[in-house]
Amino acid sequence: MNIIPATSEISHYKVAQALLSEGVTMVHVLHDREGVVVPESCSSRIVHLNFSYRYRIDDFCVDEKGIRASLSFGGVPQFCDIPWSAVCGISSQNTDEFFIWIDAFSPEDLSSFLPPEMLKEFDGLKEMSIFDEYPELRKYALEDSEDDEDEDDEEPPVYTPLRFV
Repeated sequence: MNIIPATSEISHYKVAQALLSEGVTMVHVLHDREGVVVPESCSSRIVHLNFSYRYRIDDFCVDEKGIRASLSFGGVPQFCDIPWSAVCGISSQNTDEFFIWIDAFSPEDLSSFLPPEMLKEFDGLKEMSIFDEYPELRKYALEDSEDDEDEDDEEPPVYTPLRFV
């Protein structure tokens, strides 16, 4: 998996939109953050939730505030509301990308989640803009450009149910 460091300069929303357009997207959520609504059975510090347009969930919504949907837990739909401030990572097996917001963690937490060589690489990012080191991430920048407004008007793809012939 290609781990991509992100900081508060990177829009969770734009990353989610890009990965959701490719298929099932896993959102990694810090369970104890304010505003998080998940079932009580999701008690681990980081909760991993799969979202997709293909699931055709009636109340699925992804916008500037966060991501929401009634997800199935043990076959029972339960509403989840995840503000972007609680998201520490977004990943996709389809694109093999894992965006991790390194500034969402304390240094102690980060050292327990990432290998030492990666920590060393990310250490320098605290002193500079993420775009100095990773200019290709500029398309996910928080500030909107006029070009981005056109992209926001696009409807998510609609998938028809599979039929066996």
